[in-house]
Amino acid sequence: MKKLMLNQKSGLKYSDIETYVTKLKSYQKNFVVFPSSIYINEFVKSGYNTGIQNIAEKTADNQTGEITAPQAISIGVKSVIIGHSERRNNQNETSEVLINKFGEALNNKLNIVYCIGESLVEYKMKNTNTVLFNELDEVLSKIDKSLIKNLYIAYEPIWAIGSGMTPTTLEISTITAYIKDYLSNNNIKAGVLYGGSVNDKNIEELSKIENVDGFLVGGASNDYNKVIKMCEIVNDSTK
Repeated sequence: MKKLMLNQKSGLKYSDIETYVTKLKSYQKNFVVFPSSIYINEFVKSGYNTGIQNIAEKTADNQTGEITAPQAISIGVKSVIIGHSERRNNQNETSEVLINKFGEALNNKLNIVYCIGESLVEYKMKNTNTVLFNELDEVLSKIDKSLIKNLYIAYEPIWAIGSGMTPTTLEISTITAYIKDYLSNNNIKAGVLYGGSVNDKNIEELSKIENVDGFLVGGASNDYNKVIKMCEIVNDSTK
């Protein structure tokens, strides 16, 4: 079955959470949810497979505003997103930062969703493969691969995130095959997700792409009705 990863970003207020958790209770085994850190416990205590959107670069007691990997694990978190384009751009996360976060996640046995993707300019210049190779290699060539247990590479073209635009299914198939070739050539076992304006309207067509092992869903993950539809579509597509 294809995986569903729900990156809620900062899209929900606390008043939304109780309804969300209640409405999706019967579907909770169908996805991993990455809520804002202040809401994590609401999902964990209701039995959801819960991830965190970010962790600190290092484990230390004195880091105001940070959440360390051991802290996340202590409240029931199992997964972490690393390398999302919004953090690369808005928080200026460099390859050194990403490598450090990878190390923290691996050393603490967190499952990892590692995001990569090209800008619209890079896409139009046909530099997608070069960008993806660099973003894969700048981190995966620097870590201890023997520690990798559960890794997903999320291909999220920056120009598709929140835009309502997606690459063609042929483009996604070709690019995810390229990513899988990189992983195979470097003896890295990992699944490949697609993200970038995935929603209940296009997920059925996207589910037909064999190279795609699942989806990292952004904006649509904040609407429980859309999540229900996506769960049902993905389940039906893999029967």
